Amino acid sequence: MKSERRMDINEMALSHMEQKYGEKFEHAAQYGNSMTGTREFLATCKSLPGQHVLVQIENYTGDDRIFRDNYIAVKYLQDTIDFLHDCAVKVFGEANVYYVVNIDGLSPELSATAAFDEYLADDRVPLVILIEAKESSYSGEGQFNEIAEHISSKVSKFLLTMVIVDDASYGSYDRDSLYQQVSLRRFVHCARINKLDNGIQVEWLAKE
Repeated sequence: MKSERRMDINEMALSHMEQKYGEKFEHAAQYGNSMTGTREFLATCKSLPGQHVLVQIENYTGDDRIFRDNYIAVKYLQDTIDFLHDCAVKVFGEANVYYVVNIDGLSPELSATAAFDEYLADDRVPLVILIEAKESSYSGEGQFNEIAEHISSKVSKFLLTMVIVDDASYGSYDRDSLYQQVSLRRFVHCARINKLDNGIQVEWLAKE
């Protein structure tokens, strides 16, 4: 009698995703380098049209595999942007928020039905955030600490680049060009504000 074909690791991961989230996922593209011992690929599903979900299988060749994904992060993308924008507006009155989902797997213990606040409290993958405010909204260094505290009230870990630009330039950049301005040190004020394992750390950048 012919034996059934053994499921490959990608199919196994997709089956795990289907069981966890209750919908079908399809392989979209490979991602990363499996030489690290972690297999990664991008998948799609009907509930997140036009979006890609990262699927990770750590120790994919062994029996102690760990399945991770960033489905919940993709699901809450707009909610995250809205939350960050609210934090920025509380401090500066007006601001532009640039945020994309980090391509890394969240904690496997995070449930399929995790609420937004539960997702933000997950401490495996930091949010990477870029916020722009204009010079006329800036009143002092304390505002940078204030926005960090607002974000920290819900977010377990984050990497924030906070940029103050002159009023004439405000709103003229997209995410990539604003990061370029930071790398060229062309801004009024800028700091990298990180909350990782040692609390909130602020690194002020010198302008050109």
